[in-house]
Amino acid sequence: MGYKRIAVFGGSGATGREVVRHALRAGLEVVSVDQTLPDEAARVEGVSYHKADVLKGGITQAMAGCDAVISALGVAFSPSNALSPPPLYIEGTGNILGGMERAGIKRIAVISAAFVIDQPNLPNWFKLTVVPALHNILEQMREMGTLLEGRLDLRWTIVRPAWLLHKPAADDLLVEEEFLPDRAFRCRIGDLAAFPVECVQHDRHVHAKPAVGAPEEEEFESPLALGDEFAGR
Repeated sequence: MGYKRIAVFGGSGATGREVVRHALRAGLEVVSVDQTLPDEAARVEGVSYHKADVLKGGITQAMAGCDAVISALGVAFSPSNALSPPPLYIEGTGNILGGMERAGIKRIAVISAAFVIDQPNLPNWFKLTVVPALHNILEQMREMGTLLEGRLDLRWTIVRPAWLLHKPAADDLLVEEEFLPDRAFRCRIGDLAAFPVECVQHDRHVHAKPAVGAPEEEEFESPLALGDEFAGR
């Protein structure tokens, strides 16, 4: 399809930074869009940085000259966000779609979560604790999915990762439509970031909701691991 220049929304976040790096390695031109610009030392050479707030609109200029969009927008888990998450997934994505229409862009990949639907392969302890705690955030992700599914004029992909693991790519990602592959309980941020880049660059998984993840060692899949991650250890 000739996608050569992409706008990455949330490009300064943990996943967004990796998306930007993978896109550069793939030979794409990259515009990183976020509400605050990273410090000069944190910027990646060859990336164009643009300051814009997706909740306030006015983002069409950031997408000028782009062929496609990747949204790595995310809501960090915290008690306040769990109760009342900011409307990034709904209003933010809606504003991105409006900007795309004005800029003449038809290709978008967004990052959601596998847990927006019941995943039969999840451990029961995770289903009974983490998934309910994320209810309000997941509900917004579902609405984002509904918003995109209604746009058949766009070539959209909704990426649904397993429980994120802040580790580099292992290049062993498993992919199934909507439902996580067996034992694919976690998803490394490095692998997650590479996936939407590949989807956009090669125009794969159009009008699809691929669920992605991979098996990990027990030390990364236990309730203790979850507690350590929530505690920042």
